[in-house]
Amino acid sequence: MVIPVEWLDKKINVAEAEASHPGISDDRVVRFPEAAKPFGFQHDEWKELKAELRLGDELWTFTSPPEFWKQRRGRAGIALVRDGKIVSTLITEFN
Repeated sequence: MVIPVEWLDKKINVAEAEASHPGISDDRVVRFPEAAKPFGFQHDEWKELKAELRLGDELWTFTSPPEFWKQRRGRAGIALVRDGKIVSTLITEFN
């Protein structure tokens, strides 16, 4: 999903992103051990986004405006920004 740059919220680093999305820690871990890793069930998508990182790239959190959430079209997540342009996203919340 391509999002507008206006949705960018806060510049973060890999460690901060992973700390904010620690994965699951409940009894599902027995059945889904990979989901205990950062970004839980989206861990593979996170690894793909990290693999795209190049020198000078930035990671940003993003969220859609309140009216999108009210209309049940809200999105939030992590964006990979290169040369001021969003090149990849990982949606972590939606409604």
